[in-house]
Amino acid sequence: MMNKVQKNYMVAKAVLQTYEEMETDIEKKYISENGIKNEDGEVPARVYCIDNEAVFDKANEDTVKIIRESGLEEKINSARENLKTAEENMIKFALSIAPDGIRKTLEKGVRENYTTRMKLIDYAFRLDVSTL
Repeated sequence: MMNKVQKNYMVAKAVLQTYEEMETDIEKKYISENGIKNEDGEVPARVYCIDNEAVFDKANEDTVKIIRESGLEEKINSARENLKTAEENMIKFALSIAPDGIRKTLEKGVRENYTTRMKLIDYAFRLDVSTL
């Protein structure tokens, strides 16, 4: 069972992943349509994997333009902000149910350590709220 905070986090994360996959697809399509290969003959998985600096610069410029003009860049930025807000809400939720004895430690850890922050979000997401 999920609460609203958990569901909002799940949706925000899924939306961002969807838009990022669309961005990846644009890059892959560009690389394929332009026959871009690295010196070893390998087709780069993404624009940032292109070895030749001049080819990279052109591909980067062109794909950024496509992404921006399609409105995808704005959608990605908005989705990142939504996910950030959802993460903050997950942290508040997790801290609100944490035992008094460890709450201060968790608050400090979330402020100072990215790994602690992400673990707390993950644990709060996995929590079955029907047990609360």
